[in-house]
Amino acid sequence: MPRIPLPPDLVDRPFSVAEAREAGLGAKRLRGPDLVAPHRGVRLASERIARHDRAIPAARPPGLATELIPARTGFESAALPGPSAVVIDRALALQPVMLESWFFSHATALAIWNLPVPLRVTTGVEPLHVSTSVGRGPRRPGVVGHRSAAMRLPDPTRLDVSSSASWRSASSARRQMPVDDPLSAWVRSGTLLSLDELVRAGDALAGSWSPHAEARERSIDELIAAIAAVGRVPGAGRVRAALELIRPGVESPRETDLRLLLVRAGLPEPEINQPTYDASGRYLGKPDLRYQWCKVAIEYEGDEHRLDRRRFRHDILRRERFADAGWRTVRCTGDDLDGRRAAELVARVERLLA
Repeated sequence: MPRIPLPPDLVDRPFSVAEAREAGLGAKRLRGPDLVAPHRGVRLASERIARHDRAIPAARPPGLATELIPARTGFESAALPGPSAVVIDRALALQPVMLESWFFSHATALAIWNLPVPLRVTTGVEPLHVSTSVGRGPRRPGVVGHRSAAMRLPDPTRLDVSSSASWRSASSARRQMPVDDPLSAWVRSGTLLSLDELVRAGDALAGSWSPHAEARERSIDELIAAIAAVGRVPGAGRVRAALELIRPGVESPRETDLRLLLVRAGLPEPEINQPTYDASGRYLGKPDLRYQWCKVAIEYEGDEHRLDRRRFRHDILRRERFADAGWRTVRCTGDDLDGRRAAELVARVERLLA
């Protein structure tokens, strides 16, 4: 017998079992092999996932590693273009069964705001965090529920994630999701993130990483006010410790790691992304970190520096211009931030500062 086709409204989006039954689909149809269950009580056409999986590798920049999603989410084989796409897809798939008062919070909200979070969050190992200020939080597999008290911070907003989700719904309303204020989410993540992970997220809030205005260029005073507004929550002490290490102007999580490595080794704190000029006033560039008094610049170079032909050539030219002006540039990669290589990097910088 031919399979009963899905109603057009259900083809390109997650839908609840209740919606399907209202549309006339029975229990047997909802167990069909063409449907996956990203969450309990939710279905999604597996052909939609298949089309997504075929489309993403073609659009993925060379060298971007495939992230495998834990089984049974409906996004198991997705090779994703951005670090938040898995979280956003899983959150969108939960929406058909969310209550009106529920909103995404904690580390889940940080990822939705496109702020740096650990790999365990971006790959879907960490459960989704959902809060409510009315009644108890949700209790379902793959979701951690929280009870959120009223605060002196903006209410949760409905954020348009059209540019971040890896698959699209025909309805713009279904590409919006209720998400906690980014400052509140950062403070509430104190028990979920390590000290350095909180510093990375805080540097991002004080920087310009997120495409969303609410999650970028926030002042240190705003971060302080957010800690006070959220009040005494688990992990608040770790958040306050992270606050002391947050600096405006950082442009990547690895810049944060590099700065923390040098400072914790006892070296003077470097300046961050400061415009630099030679003696004649010619602009040289903006090194990741610099010690102007002894003309030492330190640059973290991720894979994008070598994969982008134009950027690769520009980096060489910029380094030569710094050298012409009497600067020594220390270049490093992710391998230099851990273990023996990190000790060698610290010693190298220390010699240049002597």
